Amino acid sequence: MQSSDPGHLFQTTEQLKQSSKREKKLKSSEKIGEPINISSKVLDLIIKDQIGWIGESGFQARKLDLRTGKTLKLYKGHDGPVTSIALHEIHNSNGTKWLALFTGSWDKTIKIWNSDSGELLHTLEGHVDFLKSLLVLPLSKLILLSTSSDRTIKLWDLSSISPSISNTTSKPKCIQNVKEHTRPVECSIYKLELDLNGKPTGGIDLYTGDSLGLIKRWNVQDGKLVFKEDLIGHDTSVNQLSFTEEGLWSVSSDKTAIFHPFTSSSSSSKPRIVHPSYIRSILPIPEEFPLSQSLLLTGSEDEDIRIYDIDSLAEVGGNPKLKGIIQGHCGDVSVIRAWYRNEDEKKGWYIVSGGLDCTLRRWSIQDLLNPPVLDFEPEEEKEEIGLTEEEERELAELMSDEN
Repeated sequence: MQSSDPGHLFQTTEQLKQSSKREKKLKSSEKIGEPINISSKVLDLIIKDQIGWIGESGFQARKLDLRTGKTLKLYKGHDGPVTSIALHEIHNSNGTKWLALFTGSWDKTIKIWNSDSGELLHTLEGHVDFLKSLLVLPLSKLILLSTSSDRTIKLWDLSSISPSISNTTSKPKCIQNVKEHTRPVECSIYKLELDLNGKPTGGIDLYTGDSLGLIKRWNVQDGKLVFKEDLIGHDTSVNQLSFTEEGLWSVSSDKTAIFHPFTSSSSSSKPRIVHPSYIRSILPIPEEFPLSQSLLLTGSEDEDIRIYDIDSLAEVGGNPKLKGIIQGHCGDVSVIRAWYRNEDEKKGWYIVSGGLDCTLRRWSIQDLLNPPVLDFEPEEEKEEIGLTEEEERELAELMSDEN
């Protein structure tokens, strides 16, 4: 294959083919999944009603209307990518309420914002490496949990925060520094303990995953973490965790997703999914979706969202079955969230995915059942057959003899 483009002079035919494929995919995916273009890579996403809050690689967080794609507010102040965000509605003693936004960054700090006004209320320092995840624990005393590449989990007392820095009397303080992990703590998730009637008991189970592939289960007692057990199965970094009623899903850079049933501790019997590349994100489809089967979505380094039927988990030895693949992103699919879209013409349940291609994409139930097809395979080019210099000389001699 020949090209007059100077940039192609030192590329192999295979590299040129991949470049052509990439350009074609970028063009064919421009309108797939109702994309919302973001100015930098999407690292985290929280959805509340019709609003999305995004943690971005561009040193900022963003608040936007998911229906229109319009940015409502930017939260600037970090000196590194914003890798993790949390949101919590705080009720004041006088009956008012406000929304607090928490952002964690590679700059090793946590920032607390008034989500509505955009005012920066506090900057929490204490971690000595990248922030990886944030959780607000719903206890009688408001507590923020943070995990970091410094191998620690920290708990912060938030009881003193107010909607304006001028009304603040004291700064949130770290009340526990947990050092049980031996590798960077990549992700965290909690679930409320329920009684036999499905009502919260006030207890909290917490899970944290690290870059060694280990998941630790904790119980929150008197505002402190108490270690319970280790969950094993992954060979390397646990990237995200997600719950169903029956158990915990974990996805990893070892290219697997593993289901950890609440009723079993044996690692050999755990259902798993094997991917062709690193798995970055996961979402079990909520029961509120009007679907006849239970589905699980995974987002991958290979830029695809895979759809699995997980009804087979009820069978002995059953593993999820691949139902389809959604293509559209042109970068790692870093996060997947469920969203109830309250818009006249498009009202209903949707999936919102965020990627390292600097887009959010909105997928309908129809997209899950019949994924859109992208045509981005480059056309096969016929090789030009030419003669070498020696072959041309032999041909010339033959022609001369004939004459």
